[in-house]
Amino acid sequence: MHRFYLTLLFVLLLSCYDANAQDLVLKEVSVDTISSNSPQQIKLTWLFNSQIDTVVICRCTSNCYYENNYINDIAKLKMDEDALSWIDHDVSPTSQNYYSIHRGKGKSAPQNNMVLEAQISGECANAASLSWNSWVKYNNDKEFDWSSPYTNKRDTLDYYIFYRIKDLGDFILRDSIKGVYSTEIDPVKKMDYEVEYLANNTTYQFVIQAISRSDRVRVFSNIVECKIGIVVDKRVNVKITCVDVIEDREIKINIETDTFPDPFQKLYLFRITPSNDSFTLISNTAYNSNNTYSFMDKDVNPRSGLYYYMAVADNRCKLSDTSNVVTNIWLWGKREDKYIDHVEFYRRSPDIYESYKLVRIVYGNEYVIYDPATPYKGYSIDVLDFMEDGVMTYKVISETGCSSNTITIAHEPFLSFPNAFNPGDLNSENKTFYPIFKFLPDNDNYLFIIYNRWGQELYRSTLPPIPHHYADLQGRWNGTFQGKECPPGIYAFKIRYSFNDGAGKYSDSGSFMLVR
Repeated sequence: MHRFYLTLLFVLLLSCYDANAQDLVLKEVSVDTISSNSPQQIKLTWLFNSQIDTVVICRCTSNCYYENNYINDIAKLKMDEDALSWIDHDVSPTSQNYYSIHRGKGKSAPQNNMVLEAQISGECANAASLSWNSWVKYNNDKEFDWSSPYTNKRDTLDYYIFYRIKDLGDFILRDSIKGVYSTEIDPVKKMDYEVEYLANNTTYQFVIQAISRSDRVRVFSNIVECKIGIVVDKRVNVKITCVDVIEDREIKINIETDTFPDPFQKLYLFRITPSNDSFTLISNTAYNSNNTYSFMDKDVNPRSGLYYYMAVADNRCKLSDTSNVVTNIWLWGKREDKYIDHVEFYRRSPDIYESYKLVRIVYGNEYVIYDPATPYKGYSIDVLDFMEDGVMTYKVISETGCSSNTITIAHEPFLSFPNAFNPGDLNSENKTFYPIFKFLPDNDNYLFIIYNRWGQELYRSTLPPIPHHYADLQGRWNGTFQGKECPPGIYAFKIRYSFNDGAGKYSDSGSFMLVR
C-alpha cells in the first residue's frame, strides 16, 4: 500500500517537472534603442526557468502559427538567470519578424517586433504621419496552441507615442492610444497616427512603446526620423511690376515675389490675347533667390491691343499666390485733320497707380508733349509746332519706365527750296543747298540731283535731309564737285519721292543760284 502511494507521488512530481520544463515564456520582442553596443537592433527577453538548461530561439518570416511556416532555429543559449536576453544582429528592425523559443518541443507563443514608419503628412501640413504594425501579445502563454491560434486570448495593449528633435534631449511623450485589443489581430494591418503642429524645417525622431495590460511588459519600436520642411499659412506676394513693350516686337514682364526659407518650385506666367478671353499658360521659370523675374513674350503684336498677364507661384502650401493682372500700355492714333493728330492710350492694372507721359520721338530722342497724361483720354496734337522735325512718332512711358508701343502718323510732306545759298556764309543754314521739308518723305524711292548749266551731274542723294539743327549734312550740297569748289552761277535740281508708305508720289525740278 505504501509502495502504491510512493509510486503515485513520484508520478505527480514527474508530471510537475515536465510541465515546468515546457514552461518557456518569451517575455518581449523589442527594439534595443538604448544600448550603445547594439543600437536599433531587435532584442528578445524571456522568463527564467530553473528546470530548463537550454533555450533555442527561432525566427519566422510570418506569424509562426504553424510548424511549417518557415521556422528557423537561429540561436541556442544556456538558461542563465543573469542573461535572459539575446540580440538578433542579422536582421533590420525596419522589417517585421516573428520569434518564439523552445527546448526542442513546446514552443512559446510567438511575438513580433513593431516596425515604425514616418513621413510628412501631405505636402501642405506641418505634421508627421506615423504608421506601425501591432505587437501581438498573448496573456495565456502556458496554454498556447500552435494549431489554433485564434482561440488564444490576446492581451489588451496601450501604445505610447514619443518624440524629440533629432539628437536633442530625451524623448517626450506626445500622446497615447489606450486599450487596443482584438481577438483577431491582423499582423499586416498597421496602426496610424498623425503628429500635428510640428516646427517647420526641423528633423524629428519618433518611437512607439507598447505596454501589456496584463503584466505591464514594455516593448519599443525602431526609431525613425522625419524632417518637417513645409512652410504653411504664409502669404506669397507675387506682383507684376512692369509690362514693357520692346521695339514694338515683344513684351517684357517683370515680377517680384517674397523671400522664403522654403521656396516655391516654379513661377508660371499666364496671358490673355486680344482675340481670346481666357488665360493661357505661356511660360514658367524656377525659383531664384533674388526674387525678381523677367519673362519675354515674343508671340505678340503690341500694336494690336491689350495683353493681360497674370503670374502664379507653384508653392502648394502657401496662400494668395496669384499676382495682380496687368496689361501692356497700348497706344493708337490717327490724323484727325491736316495738321492735327489724335492719340489715345489704354492700360488696365487695378492695383498699380502711376502717372504717365506722352512723348514724341525724333531721331531717337524723346520730347514730352503731355505730362501727366491720362489713360482712356484722347489727345489732339497740333503738329504745326513740330513740323520742322519732319515725322510724328509717339510713345507713352509710365513713371516706372514701362513703355507703350510706338505709332507714327503719316503726313504729306510740304516742300520748299531756297533760291540761293552761299557756302561761305556765317549762317550755317545758308551754307548748303537742300530741300526744306515739313514732314519727311519715305526713304524709299527718294532721289535728289543737282546739275550745272551744261547738264553735268554734280551731286546725288538717295536720303532726305534731316533738320539742320542736328548738324548732319545728309541730303545737302555744299557747293563742291570732286573736292573742288564750284563757281558762282545758276544751277538746276530735280527731286522725286514717295510718302505715306508709297501711297503718294511727288516729283519737281527747278533752279537756284550759288553765291560766293
